[in-house]
Amino acid sequence: MLENIGINLISSGICFLIGIFATNYRRIGLFVKSLIHRNEDIRFSIAYLYKIKIDDKYLLIKGSKIEQLQPVGGVYKVCSSFSTIERNLNIIFENKLGFYEKEDLRFCTKGKNISKVLNWFDSRENREVAVYREFYEEIIKNNILPIEVLSSMRIEFLKQIKPKMAYSKHFKKNEILLFDIYEIHLTNEYIDMIYKYVKEGNDLIKLVDREDIEKECVDIRGKSFKIGVHSQYIV
Repeated sequence: MLENIGINLISSGICFLIGIFATNYRRIGLFVKSLIHRNEDIRFSIAYLYKIKIDDKYLLIKGSKIEQLQPVGGVYKVCSSFSTIERNLNIIFENKLGFYEKEDLRFCTKGKNISKVLNWFDSRENREVAVYREFYEEIIKNNILPIEVLSSMRIEFLKQIKPKMAYSKHFKKNEILLFDIYEIHLTNEYIDMIYKYVKEGNDLIKLVDREDIEKECVDIRGKSFKIGVHSQYIV
């Protein structure tokens, strides 16, 4: 009888471990780190970026918070129903001294919650799922293209950049950056408008080569522009 109990306990333990692995196999590295850093504050920033490729060049825009060129895009927003997740995972949103704007998916939580946060994000619940907002705010509101572009452009999901944990010197803590990459397909009419805007010498957007993105800077008319390192994800 004791032997049977022992076998059952071992079997249950093995099934439990298999269940954990099955749930976290795609991010096993982060799962291990969540155990190592379980009681530490981990910063999350979860965003989407647009690949806007025109001929052989990539459209980048001047950052509003950092002096650099970067892909059009930004962090996802949460919905009011996120408050339950916020309480359950003891999430602390960044204050306004950082890059935070209301309802941004920029926050800290304990390392033990890493898998729960990522699984929640994958569920698409309690958060923004349409990805028009940043295009509207950065391209349309800045009068680069008219609002009518929304009716003809197509947005294609390309990939999700595998999230990794790295130490942030700026925030002085480990952070996990997650990016969804979408491609914007424009009609020739709006491509011509972008060319015209760039030729007028406006510095808000630039069309750059892949090589410029790889070296993280571009020289335009004798002026050097820094390119954000995360721009590599759209090439």
